[in-house]
Amino acid sequence: MAGKSRTDREHRLHHLAAQQHGVASRAQMRAIGFSDRAIDHAIETWRLHRIFRGVYAFGRQSVSERGRLRAAALACGLGAVISHRSAGALLGLLDKGPAVIDVIAPPSRGRAIDGIRFHRVRPLRQDERGSVDGIPCTSPSRTLVDLAGTVGDWTLRSCFERAAQRRILDIPAIEASLDPGRRGMKSLRSLADGWRRAAPVAKKGRLKSPLEAKVLPLILSRDVPPPLLNAPVQIAKGRIEVDFLWPDHRFVVEADSRAFHSTPLAFERDRWRDRELLNAGYTTYRVTHQEAESEAAAVAQTIAVFLARSRPSGST
Repeated sequence: MAGKSRTDREHRLHHLAAQQHGVASRAQMRAIGFSDRAIDHAIETWRLHRIFRGVYAFGRQSVSERGRLRAAALACGLGAVISHRSAGALLGLLDKGPAVIDVIAPPSRGRAIDGIRFHRVRPLRQDERGSVDGIPCTSPSRTLVDLAGTVGDWTLRSCFERAAQRRILDIPAIEASLDPGRRGMKSLRSLADGWRRAAPVAKKGRLKSPLEAKVLPLILSRDVPPPLLNAPVQIAKGRIEVDFLWPDHRFVVEADSRAFHSTPLAFERDRWRDRELLNAGYTTYRVTHQEAESEAAAVAQTIAVFLARSRPSGST
């Protein structure tokens, strides 16, 4: 019976670790029936491998990045969440997280843990908490607030654009988490103001590229009707999808990123698209990455002027 009981515990541990990216804490192992002596023996016999103090990989010496994040949250105790740059990478707002994992933990948490950076902040509201793939982390909005104090303006703007692309940009939620006394709040508020009209449009539609996420707030910085995003247009030879469409104005804006529009073949394809759209009664205006960066005001003005001059189809 003792052997069967041990096997059952190991099955439960295997199942638990599989749900947590290969890791489990000592407290969790105790809860499913392991004694401290049994846990120590598993460590000595290389069945458990230490990731952080009190948290172990089961049956393997290393874990994935998500396994490290889950282990960090477990090591910091109940209520701890991945935050700041680490949360930014987990949410897809940054390309890569830091080597030392950022965590917001309850004030009662104990001593420092190697490989983890603790951030002391006011207690998080429930709506400032979230999770990705079972890993507790700050919500997208709270993550942007925290990043505002740790990254530069260019990176913060890129994070906003990625959040819009992923349909997780929520301006009211960001404003609810603003703390006037913290570093970076001025830049954050300026970006939030710029995205106030664009964020709801991005959530309803679909932004397919970082450049589209950069162009949308430029368009809506003026008093113009919101466009449809990545919408189909009927042409003589079928349908094509365009980046921004005002069907009533018969107007299309295309965001020409370097990645997809810089080759000779892409150049010819774009000319063909423009011709087919013109034959179908649509005017096309193309915006490059350089224009969106250095001539943003001129781009916004050009689009606004065209929309003001063109009558919606069917109007008198």
